[in-house]
Amino acid sequence: MAVVHLLRKTNGMVGILLLFGAAAFAQIDPQTAVMPLTTKSPKVLQLVDQAWKLNLDEVETEKAVEVLQKAVAIDPDFAFGHQLLASISLDPREQVSEQQLAYKLRDHASPSERLAIEWWQDSSDHQLISAITKMNDLLSQYPRDRWVVFLSTWWLQANTQYARSIAVYEKSGLDSPGLINNTAYCYAYMRQFDKAFAWMDKYVAALPNDPNPQDSYAEILRMAGHFSSAVDHYRKALAINPKFYSSEFGIADTYSLMGDQAKAREEYKVAFQEFPSLPELHLVQWKTREAITYVRESDIPGADKAFQAIADYAHSNNMHQVEADIYRQMAMYQMDPKRTTAYLDQADAAVDEATNAMPLFLQQEQAQILRARVELAIRTGNKDMARTNLAKLADLSDKANDQVIETAYHGAAGAQLFTQKKYDQAISHLEEDPSNALSLKLLAAAYQKIGYSAGMKRTDDTLANLNDPSLEQALVVPAFRKCYEDPTCAGRTAAALR
Repeated sequence: MAVVHLLRKTNGMVGILLLFGAAAFAQIDPQTAVMPLTTKSPKVLQLVDQAWKLNLDEVETEKAVEVLQKAVAIDPDFAFGHQLLASISLDPREQVSEQQLAYKLRDHASPSERLAIEWWQDSSDHQLISAITKMNDLLSQYPRDRWVVFLSTWWLQANTQYARSIAVYEKSGLDSPGLINNTAYCYAYMRQFDKAFAWMDKYVAALPNDPNPQDSYAEILRMAGHFSSAVDHYRKALAINPKFYSSEFGIADTYSLMGDQAKAREEYKVAFQEFPSLPELHLVQWKTREAITYVRESDIPGADKAFQAIADYAHSNNMHQVEADIYRQMAMYQMDPKRTTAYLDQADAAVDEATNAMPLFLQQEQAQILRARVELAIRTGNKDMARTNLAKLADLSDKANDQVIETAYHGAAGAQLFTQKKYDQAISHLEEDPSNALSLKLLAAAYQKIGYSAGMKRTDDTLANLNDPSLEQALVVPAFRKCYEDPTCAGRTAAALR
């Protein structure tokens, strides 16, 4: 299982600055140095070590959170402990409050701990050049410290800098099962599945009696389209630990991607009954995927009922960013433009109401809503609305310097240029959004329009083998595959666009 976290992406400058970051700390031997942790209590250090094992090696994040909560209760001035808690918490409100506490208490920390805290605070505040510089400074001092390597590789992975994340881990020389797991996911996200499987073999060998290696192997097999093998590995994880709930839900996710929505819902029902007390973010994650099964069946009333229940839950629990994202997703699958507009308005209202989410995440949500408005305008032929919302999205992208926002802009700009038959210009934008099924569909069609058959085939293949349990995948890939897999289907890409 990949660790769930709300931090997402920054821009391509991460890789550049990582190569040329500061390296001047001569008084420290970077090959042996361990970052000092500032706490008054030896017990706290023991708890931090326990949290590492639970979070990284066993991927028992909920238990790791509880351990870190104990640590900061023992030593409330342990600033880096608050930072770690903010970084791994599964509660959006705790992420915000603990980040604020870490920053407030940073003067109680060592210079290196303070550097880590300020790096994550800068990231939250969209001060990304400063954040990247501080990460590089910390890495240059402590390239082999386990917490520095974890925070760096996870931050880079969450920001889609997969190759750089791999490089940081390989340079560290650390023999950590948890970091091996993260490296396997990085290769999988780059669709280099042979390398991902090789790293997963190492992970399984390192922890043969733990469920998470089997769970992770299953998820990567599913990403590669090996559905039956994925289910087998999920069941192996459950045989090791019947309470490892992500594997139970993983089976349901897999049946949904296989196209058997009735079976998927049966599996979701079993999982929710068996595990009624999930962390909020996990509950929302799998409730959303359950709701997507109705979209896959074109059952709009069923989808509306399921999604609305999640939105109501998020609202009642003051999870306004989650609420906004649910309404945005509801807007995306509507056939009636008026209903699409209404749901996007509700998404905007939820963002405006939010008081307990990171500013970074709220701006990312605003970008996704603006993209949906551009796509709605294109669908209805409203050129003025498309132009106005794209301009807002471009301005947000310029100011934020954030990869999620930038990618949303490229997807929206590419869609508008495609509609205008400016295919070369559309391609330059759509290529910057390589993981979104909506953009891949248009990219393949744009390649077809300009006669670039190799690009079209490559993109068709990627799209046909995209096994991401997301709404975008549900809206595009199943219909696309019906034509893609039919040799008699003429103009497969064009047909999938209709």
